[in-house]
Amino acid sequence: MSSKGLMKLDKFTRLFPIHFSGAPSEDPHDYLDHCYDVLSNMGMFEFNGVDFVVFQMTSSTKRWWKDHMWSRPAGLLPHTWDQFSQLFMEKFIPFTLKEEYHMQFEHLQQGSINVTQYETQFMDLARHIVILLPTESKRVRRLIDVLTFSIRVQMDKETGDDISF
Repeated sequence: MSSKGLMKLDKFTRLFPIHFSGAPSEDPHDYLDHCYDVLSNMGMFEFNGVDFVVFQMTSSTKRWWKDHMWSRPAGLLPHTWDQFSQLFMEKFIPFTLKEEYHMQFEHLQQGSINVTQYETQFMDLARHIVILLPTESKRVRRLIDVLTFSIRVQMDKETGDDISF
């Protein structure tokens, strides 16, 4: 790595002291989200981003990545952030947990909680199921669809005739 690259790595590790070992108490989504934020703020999301994130991995996660890299055919381009994050999520979020998030999301209702609390729960679960709601407009539609009727009517009055429920 060049001296400029080493300086960026040093800055990254100071801004991002979190390590990921794959322990059950660690949230892989939170880890990647935080990595993304730091890398974006440093202006190096694609350039060296995957290498810097892997540098912060420890234990079995580091071994998993090394094994993955050794199994790749020689001469392939380095992984993009999207490729890396997809592989990472497939590895560290078990199928059973994905199914649990899916069920929680499907059964989420506003009920007696306020809109802000509902939105927080909605967004926390929605980040785990992007396959069901791949676009922002579909996520907004789902959010609105399960609000209580009185709030939906109020939203319709405030927004005019542009949106129908």
